[in-house]
Amino acid sequence: MQASLSQILQSDFQVYYESYPFTVKYNQELRVAWAIWQGKVSGAELQEALLICTHVIDKYQITGWLADDRKLKAYPEEDKLWFAENVVPAFLASTLRRMAVLPSEDEQQVANVSYLVERGGDLGEFRLQNFLSEEEGLRWLLEG
Repeated sequence: MQASLSQILQSDFQVYYESYPFTVKYNQELRVAWAIWQGKVSGAELQEALLICTHVIDKYQITGWLADDRKLKAYPEEDKLWFAENVVPAFLASTLRRMAVLPSEDEQQVANVSYLVERGGDLGEFRLQNFLSEEEGLRWLLEG
């Protein structure tokens, strides 16, 4: 790989959507997207952001997703159910094969992610793994 992982993260991702509390970037050549969450999101914001994520996956045939959830706060039960019923099936039916997660500092949000993985059942070829840094997560995504 010509550029270092940190250089790729710094300059090789195009911003698709940016707002507070959510930004999504992508690298079409690598087929990797990167979502960065900040703080608490309302139900409508969460749904809009997750629909944007599924759109980016479909539009750019994304196979790897870097989810920076470190600042994401837990969302309510009804949003967790909406995510499980709408987003998980869309992710599993898409080109997405790996998701590298930088876990939230909010323990309830970590529990939400665990719930979604359990509820997803057989994930087929889809793999999800936690990492401590963007570089570690990107390295794993690029191995896949």
